[in-house]
Amino acid sequence: MRKGLTLIELIFTIVIIALVFTVIPKIVLSLNKSDSFVIRQDAMFNGVSMMKMISNMPWDENNTESSDILHVSPGNVDLDCNETTDYRRIGGFIGSRTCEENKYASAINLTPQTGDDIWVLNDIGDFNDTNITASHYVLHVEVKYIDDNISYNYIDKNATITINKEASASGTTNLKYVDINVFYQGERGKEKHLTQFNYTSANIGQMIINKRVWR
Repeated sequence: MRKGLTLIELIFTIVIIALVFTVIPKIVLSLNKSDSFVIRQDAMFNGVSMMKMISNMPWDENNTESSDILHVSPGNVDLDCNETTDYRRIGGFIGSRTCEENKYASAINLTPQTGDDIWVLNDIGDFNDTNITASHYVLHVEVKYIDDNISYNYIDKNATITINKEASASGTTNLKYVDINVFYQGERGKEKHLTQFNYTSANIGQMIINKRVWR
């Protein structure tokens, strides 16, 4: 006796095939979205980690050798150290971070110093125009000097600081602006801007831990 498919069996077969071709693309799309989310999450996490690392670096190349508050050129008079205050800023006290060694910010151009490379960046300015590239995302770091306008009100005992981060400061100032832009690879390999992290670092000298030999 010849065997064959009944109409009901054929209908069930078609239904099963239709379900397979309907569900599988959705599963694949869901997996792709999950991968994209993980990539963006990883990019943001590394952007935060990068900013944290930069914020802990010495403010300037000269702060790798000295804890001084550095002179900048042209300087803001209200923020300068001077001999009449024993090389202290206004409001400073003896024993605080000073500028006794008369050191200046090392360079107007924020670039790695001689001997520095991508693996031996030892101050904030060295990270300017640096790209950290991963398989599906890029962290772009920019560092620049920004305006440090300040005015004191000695009667009310307060100070007002006006910051203009868009200004291209001529020379060096007491503030460095760190900007990290995070880009990731979107659909069809197109680069998309994900987020941005900002940090302002002040010229307040470098903290140095004194060492003592215990006997």
